[in-house]
Amino acid sequence: MKNDKIIKIIRVAKKYYESHMDQKIIAQEEGISVSTVSRMLKKAEEMGYIKITVEYPVLSNEELSDSLQKRYGLKKVFLVPKLSSTSIAVQEDVCRAAAKDLSSYLKDGSIIGTAWGRTMKSFANYISDLGVKNVKVVQLNGKTNLTSVPVGADDLSQAIARAGCGEAYVIPAPVAVDSAEIADMLKQERNISAALTLGRDCQIALFGIGNLSRNTILYHSGSLKEEDFVELEKKGAVGDVCTCFFNASGEAVSSSFSRRRISLTLEELKKIPCKIGVASGLEKKEALHGALLGGYIDILYADEELGKEILNY
Repeated sequence: MKNDKIIKIIRVAKKYYESHMDQKIIAQEEGISVSTVSRMLKKAEEMGYIKITVEYPVLSNEELSDSLQKRYGLKKVFLVPKLSSTSIAVQEDVCRAAAKDLSSYLKDGSIIGTAWGRTMKSFANYISDLGVKNVKVVQLNGKTNLTSVPVGADDLSQAIARAGCGEAYVIPAPVAVDSAEIADMLKQERNISAALTLGRDCQIALFGIGNLSRNTILYHSGSLKEEDFVELEKKGAVGDVCTCFFNASGEAVSSSFSRRRISLTLEELKKIPCKIGVASGLEKKEALHGALLGGYIDILYADEELGKEILNY
């Protein structure tokens, strides 16, 4: 397409979207038909010159939130109304609401622990200036066994560290190794031990809720092997937080995977004063219910449909 044609398309688009001119007026000024104006606007969108976004506040369903908060004795519940039929859009709204509130839980010098996963990768996109400084961000579990799998671990910890004018710390090891003996040795290694110790000193923990499924990053990366999955399923595991699995009653599930895992334990996680859980999607209902019963969440951000399912238990 010639430059003069492109310039005309851009000029029409600016008149319509920036100057809010009527299409009939634009057509008269440009000496073209109204239908041509419409086609040029569509072409501008196709060429990427126009990006339409819907900016809106993320609100909470207060009645449902209050009911859920009282039932489980939580410090806060924020249930986001479902404004879209797509699971990604719902997840993004939940993450956006939680990210907006993050600064209210932090102060200068806070230590915040994070986990990785699809939810936390989405969460990282909404982190902005937190209004604090010298924040320390530490990952609470090791990384996946495949570096090619995008888990959002570095994205989230670095985003929070930048927004909190602080530093990010990682556990320089896989989330699970080949044997319990290797795991025990690695936990004594200076850098890994230091990261785990910092994790235990967190005032705040931020994590998604994982359900036991073969459609997870943990499984697809090979960190959770098929034999691990079968064993956990037989032992009644329904979900995990920070790759620590629990059953429907919220009790920790002992397994080969748990003995080979490099992360904080559920008991250590429970001792962190402020635990922020973020979840969306009805497939998480069993896992979220178990996490609430186990006392692994103090503050919950979720979608209202998931909240209703939990209240129906």
